[in-house]
Amino acid sequence: MVCKFLGLQLPEDPAPVAWAVLIGALLIFAAEHHLKKHQPRDHITWPMAIVIGLAQVLAAVFPGSSRSATTIIAAMMMGSSRMMATEFSFLLGIPTLLAASVYGLLSEIHDHGNLPKEEWQHFALGFLVSMVVAFIVVKWLLGFIRTHSFIPFAWYRLVLGLGLLLWLWFRN
Repeated sequence: MVCKFLGLQLPEDPAPVAWAVLIGALLIFAAEHHLKKHQPRDHITWPMAIVIGLAQVLAAVFPGSSRSATTIIAAMMMGSSRMMATEFSFLLGIPTLLAASVYGLLSEIHDHGNLPKEEWQHFALGFLVSMVVAFIVVKWLLGFIRTHSFIPFAWYRLVLGLGLLLWLWFRN
C-alpha cells in the first residue's frame, strides 16, 4: 500500500526507509575510510560523472536515501576529494531539482488549471526563501567540509537507522 501526500507517493511501510538510512551510514563510513587510503583528486572525470549520475538515479529509486549523500559517496568512492564531491553533488542537484520543480508546477497547472494570483505569489515566495536558505546551508556545509569529515553525519544516520529499525521491531 502507498499513501499519497501532496501528490507524492510515500511508502506506508517505513522499513525500507530505515534500511536506506542505515545502509547510507555504512557507505559514508566506507567512503571516508577509502579517502584515508587513497590520494583524492580535485577534479571530476567523465567516468566519475557517469557513476555519480547513476548514483543519483539510484537515490531516486530508494526511499530514505539522500540524493546528495548518494552522489557524494559515489564521487568519494571513485577517488574524488570530499570538497570536490560535495561541490559537484550540489551543482548536479541544481538542474535536477529545478526540473522536478517545473514538472511539479506544470502538473499542478494541468490538473487544476491556472493558479490564482495569490498562489503564484506564495509559490514565488517559497521558491525565493528556499533558494536563499539552500544557498546559506550549502555555503556553511562547504565551509564545514573543508575541516571536517562526514563521519558525524554517518553516526547520525547510523543511530537514526537503528532507532527506526528498533521502533519497527517493537511496534510489531
